[in-house]
Amino acid sequence: MTRASFALSVIASLLLIVGLAATYVRIELAEPEAFADRSVDALRSDEVRAVIAEQVAVEVLEERSPQLVASRPLVLAAVEALLETDSFERVLRSTAINAHDVLFRDDSDVVVELQEARGLLVPAIESISPELAHDIPEDISPQIAEIRGSDAATSAVRVADGARAVSWPLLLVALVMFGLAIWRAPDRRRAAAGAGLLISAGAAAGLAAMAGLRAEAIADAGRVGLLSDEDAHAAAGATWSALVGALEDWYLATAIAGLAIVGGALLAEARVDRAAALRRVTQTLAGGRLPRAVSVLRGLALAALGALILLRVEPAAKAALFVLGGMFVLLGLAEALTTIGRPGPRPRSRVSRRQLLAAGGVLALAAAGGATVAIVGSGAPSPPPEDEIVACNGLPELCDRRLDQVVLAGTHNSMSAADRPGWFFANQTRPIPEQLRDGIRLLMIDPHYGIVDSQGRVRTELSAEGTNRNRVARRLGPGAVEAAEGLAGRLGLVPTDGEREIFLCHTLCELGAERMSSTLDEIRGFLEGNQSEVLIVLTESSVAPDEVEREFERADLEPYLATLERDAPLPTLREMIASGRRLLVLDERDGGDAPWYQPAFVFIHDTRIGSLLRSETACDPNRGTPGSPLFLMNHWLDRFPPPPAENGAVADRASLLERLRSCRTARGQRPNLIAVDFYEGSDLMETARELNRGLAP
Repeated sequence: MTRASFALSVIASLLLIVGLAATYVRIELAEPEAFADRSVDALRSDEVRAVIAEQVAVEVLEERSPQLVASRPLVLAAVEALLETDSFERVLRSTAINAHDVLFRDDSDVVVELQEARGLLVPAIESISPELAHDIPEDISPQIAEIRGSDAATSAVRVADGARAVSWPLLLVALVMFGLAIWRAPDRRRAAAGAGLLISAGAAAGLAAMAGLRAEAIADAGRVGLLSDEDAHAAAGATWSALVGALEDWYLATAIAGLAIVGGALLAEARVDRAAALRRVTQTLAGGRLPRAVSVLRGLALAALGALILLRVEPAAKAALFVLGGMFVLLGLAEALTTIGRPGPRPRSRVSRRQLLAAGGVLALAAAGGATVAIVGSGAPSPPPEDEIVACNGLPELCDRRLDQVVLAGTHNSMSAADRPGWFFANQTRPIPEQLRDGIRLLMIDPHYGIVDSQGRVRTELSAEGTNRNRVARRLGPGAVEAAEGLAGRLGLVPTDGEREIFLCHTLCELGAERMSSTLDEIRGFLEGNQSEVLIVLTESSVAPDEVEREFERADLEPYLATLERDAPLPTLREMIASGRRLLVLDERDGGDAPWYQPAFVFIHDTRIGSLLRSETACDPNRGTPGSPLFLMNHWLDRFPPPPAENGAVADRASLLERLRSCRTARGQRPNLIAVDFYEGSDLMETARELNRGLAP
């Protein structure tokens, strides 16, 4: 390629990059309706919907109506259902069209607000709980997006918009200049290969620029409510993909086209016989002489590929068509480029049997190594020696104390978390993994039988638990039963063909459910990563004990499970950690046959459960006997729905210490297990830490 041809190709490549961007903006973003279509496409991603729902929940619940925090899952579910409706799409489309002019005509920031939020939200919640719908503020207008005029991504879009008037001429001039560069070159095949490389390089530069702008747009996305930074970044990425992701596809297709031109030029230079090449490929796939092992592998691979295509497995069919199309593109370009340049030598390539066997050996070794890693990496990690344990449950002074001499912070209905989907009227805000990270060491969970219906809702199998609707109503109150039936229909009508599973629910799985296996996996993950922590799990089980035991065994928790000896002093935390047996599981009923699944109230005595936490009877005996070594203080308001603000008020430092003193005076023992609702809004963690350090009065 001469200098003139090279210069023409470089300029053409630059024009191609700019022309593609300007053309995309002209077609997909510059017109308000097209921009609105892209915005609606962004709404259809689960990540964006989760962020919008969280934005609404933050304004409705935390900023305007904190008394509704316990109903966060209900609000989130209503909002997420609302986001799927045509009416919301119309609102979003109208909002996007209004924001469009500001984005493209003004340098100021664009704030997208959902001004019709209440009118859309109230009917969705009213069908389940009219009381909650009545409490939603009148003037909510949550911000669901912000487009900053100073961002590099926004600036780039505006620059491309400025060039959209000449978008088609830019592409046309780029193609003409590539043609001239090839035509003027003395060796046109090599010039075509060089032009293809420059096209790919230019497209790669466009992809790099897009990746940089994407990274900046994602980095600017801040945490929303209870969602993590990763959730916010995922939503920003999904929005970027909906708005300008197709331009990345354009650049990628252009890069592939450039490489195809290079490949066609090389094939033409090598004087490849296209008919012979196709015959060789066909023979290699369908027949031909190959070593026996390779022939067997080829047959199995072809059979598997055929089965995937017959079963309409989309990735396999796409891959096969992509390979076939690529072959035809290369051979077609080679045919076209053969006539415009001089031929070159024909290279020969041959893969020996020894090379094939060597490659197979490498793959076998890699597979064996992966299997070895999987086997070695399974199971519980070895516990640390006693002399290497420097802190227990976060404090050095706790290591040599017995379990009954340590204060453990706990959560009531631990699995019932407001920021987990599907939980209505929750008792906690954060899920169990976050509770454990925050320092909760007593988890109270309720296993129940449930069956998933055709709508994906978990229905409580009341008959299998030996109860019925009336008993549930007496226990939870008619309000809870009415709410459950508003969500899932009449209680007790479980699918006859459904598979029974064990879920963690608060009496009624219709109000929220979590598979027990998932929660136990989370507990195991915490224990694996925190070798100096001791946990207690207190179950209020409505399922057969042997089934609960199987759930713990399936979760590979058996190496961690501790067994307490009756009528013997409890072990110290150091002893439990050194033995590896640092997960104590107790059942509020009778336990099971496994030695580790023991009845709770042989080892625990507790306080009454009720709303009068400051009354004279607040420390009266409830279950267990005074001789039990562990003393559980149930410190939450027993109401439906659970009130977050009131629970926080009764669990501040002064209130907790006052009740602890009262119970010590009344029962002769200070409570060392303290369970609350909405622990993150209380002083539980700080109070427990003070007590463990001996700093609290």
